[in-house]
Amino acid sequence: MVQPESYITANELFQRTLDILRVPDNKKGHVNKMLHETLVLTCAAGLRNSPYGFGDLNARVDHLCTQRGIDATDVRAIHKMRRDSNSSALILPEQVLFDVRALAIFISAVFSEAIPSILVGKIPVHGQPMNKNLRLDERYIRCTVKKWDDQHIWVNTEQESDGELLKVEYSSKQQFFDMSYLKDILRENMQLNLLDSQMDGHLVTPRIIIVEPDYLIDISSLATCFTAFGHHPALFTLNRMKDKPNTHHTLLGNFAGSALDHLVHTRQPKDGSLQKIMQDNYREKALEYSTCADFDPTAFKTEAVRQIQNIQQMIDELFNTYDREKAILEPSFVCEKLGLQGRVDLMTTDFRLLVEQKSGKNINIEYNQPNEHGNQHIEAHYVQALLYGAVLRHNFQLSAQATKIFLLYSKYPLPSGLLDVSRLDMLTHEALKLRNLIVSSDFDTGIQGAKNILEELIPSVLNTKGIDNYFYRQFLLPQLMQMTSPIEQMTDLEKAYFLRMMKFVMKEQIISKTGSSEGNGNSNADLWNMPLMEKKEMGNIFMGLKIIKKESTQQRGYDQITLSIPEQGEDFLPNFRRGDMVYLYGYHPNSEPDVRRSILFKGFIQDIKTKEIMIHLADAQQNEEVLYMESSESKTQDHNYIVYAIEHSASDMGGNGAIHALYTLITAPQRRKDLLLGQQTPQCNRTMKLSRCYHPHYDEILLKAKQAKDYFLIVGPPGTGKTSMALRFLVEEELTELNSSVLLMAYTNRAVDEICSMLCKARIPFIRLGNEYSCDPQFKPYLMGQAIEDNLKLVYLRNRLQQTRVIVSTTSSMISRPFIFAVKHFSLAIIDEASQILEPNIIGILASHLQTRYGEVTTHADVNIDKFILIGDYKQLPAVVQQNEADARITEPLLHEIGLVDCRNSLFERLFHWEHMQHRTQFIGTLRVQGRMHPEIAAFPNRMFYFKEQLIPVPLKHQSDNNVGYLQPAIDELDRQLIQNRLIYYPSKFCKKTNISDKVNSDEAQKVADLLQRIYRLSGENFDTQQTIGVIVPYRNQIAMIRKEIEKLSMPILEDICIDTVERYQGSQRDVIIYSLTIQNLYQLDFLTANSFVEDGHLIDRKLNVAITRARKQLILLGNEEILSANSLFKKLIENMPCRII
Repeated sequence: MVQPESYITANELFQRTLDILRVPDNKKGHVNKMLHETLVLTCAAGLRNSPYGFGDLNARVDHLCTQRGIDATDVRAIHKMRRDSNSSALILPEQVLFDVRALAIFISAVFSEAIPSILVGKIPVHGQPMNKNLRLDERYIRCTVKKWDDQHIWVNTEQESDGELLKVEYSSKQQFFDMSYLKDILRENMQLNLLDSQMDGHLVTPRIIIVEPDYLIDISSLATCFTAFGHHPALFTLNRMKDKPNTHHTLLGNFAGSALDHLVHTRQPKDGSLQKIMQDNYREKALEYSTCADFDPTAFKTEAVRQIQNIQQMIDELFNTYDREKAILEPSFVCEKLGLQGRVDLMTTDFRLLVEQKSGKNINIEYNQPNEHGNQHIEAHYVQALLYGAVLRHNFQLSAQATKIFLLYSKYPLPSGLLDVSRLDMLTHEALKLRNLIVSSDFDTGIQGAKNILEELIPSVLNTKGIDNYFYRQFLLPQLMQMTSPIEQMTDLEKAYFLRMMKFVMKEQIISKTGSSEGNGNSNADLWNMPLMEKKEMGNIFMGLKIIKKESTQQRGYDQITLSIPEQGEDFLPNFRRGDMVYLYGYHPNSEPDVRRSILFKGFIQDIKTKEIMIHLADAQQNEEVLYMESSESKTQDHNYIVYAIEHSASDMGGNGAIHALYTLITAPQRRKDLLLGQQTPQCNRTMKLSRCYHPHYDEILLKAKQAKDYFLIVGPPGTGKTSMALRFLVEEELTELNSSVLLMAYTNRAVDEICSMLCKARIPFIRLGNEYSCDPQFKPYLMGQAIEDNLKLVYLRNRLQQTRVIVSTTSSMISRPFIFAVKHFSLAIIDEASQILEPNIIGILASHLQTRYGEVTTHADVNIDKFILIGDYKQLPAVVQQNEADARITEPLLHEIGLVDCRNSLFERLFHWEHMQHRTQFIGTLRVQGRMHPEIAAFPNRMFYFKEQLIPVPLKHQSDNNVGYLQPAIDELDRQLIQNRLIYYPSKFCKKTNISDKVNSDEAQKVADLLQRIYRLSGENFDTQQTIGVIVPYRNQIAMIRKEIEKLSMPILEDICIDTVERYQGSQRDVIIYSLTIQNLYQLDFLTANSFVEDGHLIDRKLNVAITRARKQLILLGNEEILSANSLFKKLIENMPCRII
């Protein structure tokens, strides 16, 4: 049973173009959206298996036009149509006809199918005469590379022009700066920004050229590449491989940052300020303080006092000149023009002042000597400050003199500690050159592979200045050798693994930053590339928000902001939910919100309702005037007409963490490397016995797990008690061993909450790593930071950590803050839901090793985890990956030999198949007894997905009951159907509207709301919002649509029912599950069935498996039969539902 490669067809796309022509006059505002959506779908089909990355829709369209050999005149018309579709302005009726013609030509070329008769006579036979005027903004030209030579680049501009290619001069003597290096990194369809240009007809001479500007590089990470021995793009990769430091000096730097935040808005420091700042910082960084190997409390306090005194001096000096009331702490910026992003320590909202703080040693200040640029800045710090200044100039069109920039070296008093940053264009351009080379290197790695970057990771290449002095030989070179030698010494297998996984990780990062060929709206660049109309249609932006409450949840500043949500439009359905990372920013209500022209506040959604939303800021703001509430008291001339917007934000943490994890594996002890790469046979000790009998369904697997000395895999199909029973027994058995300690991990905070719940019920003491906002409130007392409330002494905290035998964490926390390993060695690590975690995101933890631990010195021979157990089910949902099958496919024979065939698979899945390839059974245990689903519900997944495992019921009472268990009598036929049947199919009707997203279905939403109120009434006193019923949908937008229908019922209890996507429901269960499949188009089956694979001739649809196996007593399926039946598996499911509601 094999599903088609894609459900997107030319016929469906041509029909969509005809629908555009049929849009009534009162709905013409939706034409742009319909054009855009159809164009995106066409590109997705045409580029489905393309190995290339594309910065935006312009690049995707351009590539396909070139590939399909579309006539130049038609190419110009297609780009005109694309620009019209991106615009928020109404398209004139005559222009709509030409745009539809261009779209039809594009679809015809991509699918190699003639334009159908349904469009003949309805669109013009000939194209529109092209505009011969060249109108471009010389300050900013976005374009796509078509060809180049030693002197010029020919580009197709994103802006409307006369259709002729622009000729860009980049390597002549008249150039402002030497950009000849670009010749070696240019590639066809590369995106460029041409900034501050001079134009002579079609000849453009830019002052700055930025390659792939959507791929934002963090300014501080870029600046770190400027070292004493030079700067090289490979240093950017090398820095991503390094361990995150946790030293006395890094803690002091973090403390100094907290002190700056506190002192900026403290006019007259009170007695005890130092103590308060230190205690606040100690609470926030409890894990770091308690695991820092070289921390000296006495010296730290002495240095902290000096830093606070210096900071206070310099703050007072600065605000003698600049307005303290306009001070803002750690605002963020994204600058698409320069391809940069960053966060500033301190600035004023009028842009007159920008301050970057550094707490460490400055050798130039110490010895009163200038650097090569004639000042006393550390070059990396100088670069960082210059780039922040450049971002402000380009984002806000400021003059070169508008912003005064200072580097504040808080180790030193005035006047030496506060250094003016003078503009140095040559260094700024050198930094932008390095930025371009880094981006080119990342793209090369993600598209072609990491071989080139690997060859550059040697000291002789990295030492671009050719330094050979005593300091370099004695200190810098040994550090470089220590980092690069393991890479040079890799075996062939290790090298093949490292190169392939690096390519996968970098391609994933490219897609998350710039977008995929499918144009699915999941990239960071959507913040500026996605038209505002489409953002609103997809629910990706809240607009017109006003702050109604500001609260402080910590000791300083406002960090909890509540905003009112005005009516966003009848068709607006938000694509936001609790926990989402977001940007909050202000804008004038008469202008369009744009993150590129705004001061951004990073945070996450703490709560969201129809009329209000609560944001928890990453950095608290102490200045009341920065985030103001609209009231008669606070309205000022500056704030009078400001409203707020919220959009999704992103982080590089995942990609950088994966790169570090791969390096951790390469540098691990050889036996652990060999074990993880299939070169070492895992060992077992069959003489070991369980300390007691736990449960007849689990004892056999528990014994095998105990006898395994290296690793063990537990396959836990739905409802088999892998967390509540198996995991608990594993922990209890391990704790019977002397000096044992256990690290428990899962990918999501929800799964970690489940683990904590199990430990509490079992009365097993534990400490949870993480912060209070990412865990269920009932588990806050177990957080690391909470231990400080019991006793502030550092020695107590360290002892508590060392004596607590069970530590719980998400895998992402362990990757980003692995400091626990400095004080604890674990005899066992257990990772729950391991099949949800990509291999690069887990292998670094399992290969983790440290050279030093608190109070002792160890060698590389030590790993931090002796043995690991992975619990998962590869037939349920894997990690969310943006690359398709072709991107992730592995072709290297060496990797096939260890069972690695697809980068999207988890380590759990690879090791599972590897053990079968080796014909070993002693390291795998499969749970087969399930206590969740009634046998009628389990029958379909048993037959289609678990045909080998064959799950059997316990049986628990609800699994043997003859009825669903409703208490109240039926009042109509639908009630009777609900009472009498466990498996129900409820067909939905086509209800597509031009002004409504394809990701919602109003008919199903109404039916779901009706079912919820019926089930609430039928359940009577047994109804429980957390147990009785749950609703699963494929799209976030459908969540909002259903919630709107629930609100109409005026039944508040129903508003607490969990309505979420399949991905979020994995690991959960409810008595009754309603699955609203939502889709009304064939192409949407691509998304619905994306997580499928074939095993022994059976098509395993992991998303469908998870959805239907959440139900204990009853499963209700809503969907459009005509669309769903195009997929053989859904067709069988519908046919197997004994009850159909008419």
